[in-house]
Amino acid sequence: MVKINSGDLLSPEQRQKHIKVYAGPGAGKTHFLVENIKNIVRTDDRIAKSKNRQILCITYTNAAVGEITSRLDKFSSNVYISTIHGFIIEHIIKPFQAELKKIILEDFNITIKKSKKITSQIEGLGILHGIDKNEIFAYIDKTNASTLTYSKKIMAEVEVKIDEYIANSCSKIYIPSKIDINHIIPIKKYIWDEVGKLTHNEILYFGYRIIQRYPLVLYSLRVKFPFIFIDEFQDTNPLQVLILKHIAKKSTTIGVIGDVAQSIYSFQGAVPTQFSGFISDNSYDRELVEYYIEGNRRSTANIVSFCNWIRQKDTLKQESIKEYSTETDKKNIEATPVCFLLGNSKNVDDEIRQIVSDGGVVLTRSWAATFNYIDGISNEQKENLKNIYNSYYNSPVDLRAEISEHNNITWVRAFRFILNLQEAHSYGSVVDIFRAFYLYLLPSEINTSVKFIFELKKILCELFNDIKPETSPVSVIELFNDKIKHISCKVDSSQFDIPVFSEYDDRLKSYVQQVNWNTAHKLFTEVFSNQSRYMTVHQAKGLEWNKVIVSLIPNRFDETSIDKFYASPCVMRETSADEFARMYYVACSRAKEQLFIHIPQKNGDFQAEIIRNLSSLISTSQLKFII
Repeated sequence: MVKINSGDLLSPEQRQKHIKVYAGPGAGKTHFLVENIKNIVRTDDRIAKSKNRQILCITYTNAAVGEITSRLDKFSSNVYISTIHGFIIEHIIKPFQAELKKIILEDFNITIKKSKKITSQIEGLGILHGIDKNEIFAYIDKTNASTLTYSKKIMAEVEVKIDEYIANSCSKIYIPSKIDINHIIPIKKYIWDEVGKLTHNEILYFGYRIIQRYPLVLYSLRVKFPFIFIDEFQDTNPLQVLILKHIAKKSTTIGVIGDVAQSIYSFQGAVPTQFSGFISDNSYDRELVEYYIEGNRRSTANIVSFCNWIRQKDTLKQESIKEYSTETDKKNIEATPVCFLLGNSKNVDDEIRQIVSDGGVVLTRSWAATFNYIDGISNEQKENLKNIYNSYYNSPVDLRAEISEHNNITWVRAFRFILNLQEAHSYGSVVDIFRAFYLYLLPSEINTSVKFIFELKKILCELFNDIKPETSPVSVIELFNDKIKHISCKVDSSQFDIPVFSEYDDRLKSYVQQVNWNTAHKLFTEVFSNQSRYMTVHQAKGLEWNKVIVSLIPNRFDETSIDKFYASPCVMRETSADEFARMYYVACSRAKEQLFIHIPQKNGDFQAEIIRNLSSLISTSQLKFII
């Protein structure tokens, strides 16, 4: 393994071989990736002198796509930057529709109209969103349509089983227990042939099947992308790896960057050996060279030492090379120990509250645990938030992204509207009051007459001047709908109404109705927001903060306990216990200056055990405890 720095540029000779780069947290892997892409654009004639060829850069999230695009600046026109799903849709599914339809016919005996364009579902929405159930029922069973009661959520779960295909190369469709087996193919045909949408799993499946089945498609991808770089490779699932391996067989140079100790997406099929074992045979037209970026520019020496302790059974360790503005800053910050907060005493609770108010974040194993740390709402409201969040389990909806970005779910959009309206009213901003209506109306559809403004402000005073923390946003929205009927909101004077629930919201309607104004405000502005101070480890991946509180307690699926973790952490094996250790590692490595470990359970034996296991760090004053 060749040791390199994040600022090193690979030579033309090095770029003729496949590249695997091991880079831990804070190592500067994004800097390495961006600078090497820029260098290829400048120096490789296949990219610099071609209008049709690009470098393909695949990363894990849309946020990372934006970050890399920004850093590349003027060089980005020579690079296609995307998530793996976005790449497959744009460069395999959309341009090769005829091939896609042939595979659908071959694998599932379903014929798709020649004129039908098939693409991906809209992010954050169910694949059947906006479609009348009765229309679907009439399509799948005209004779008994009136007796069918399937929900759109259940019908949307009818999709290709990619796990089955990965394991056995067998093309099958998942059959939910509540759906008659005779309706499975008609439902899938409706989704593909009438709606024209693929689920996220199906994008991977058909992307792979197209390049596997049609060599010309594979050839065209290799010609278009002489270089492919994949960031966070440890998070890719087996089908994504198969796609990349197929492309890497000839012509194209593949560069993968990642860290096996940060592989925490086993629920999507990602495992550490997919990174460590990538391109390990002789079936490729070029060899692979492994590199390792040394150093951690993000965290203090104490934090890096604790993270190294977590990955103690791994041969790869880091050393802090964090830079400081002054020697005084370095002396003060480096002297800060990792702090253990044991139990839930007033001292501990006050410390956590102060850390969050100072800009720190709380990272937990699950959202249910995250809600426990929200300050200023009752335990009953916290439990209600857990119920709401858990209602979206096994659905395509990311509730955090839905609230912070999309606002597509009916109740989320209604809450966003009424909260925005209240905030605009509190500031007395007519412009922002109108902006709140943009969630439902075009600017040209809003009546901006003096009479309308006067009547609207009167309604808002009645709604918001005496609003109480325990008031239900649902009741406020319903009252708004009742009052707004008497004035004209649209130019055409048609009735304006804010829907609160749709069919998709039926399963959680009672929970949403129990949310009070104070909780809703915190959920939308403090928790599920771009400035959130509470999140899960998975949500925090790729981010960093000066102060971080880590509160990870294993659940029953982790097959370990906090005691066992501190007795002998291991991050390398493909076990649930090791993945929990990797989550702990990822969470702790988000901290730049101050790391706090909160362990709610507290007893003398447990504290003594932690002290014993961490004795090497304690002896050098790298740890302290608050009880």
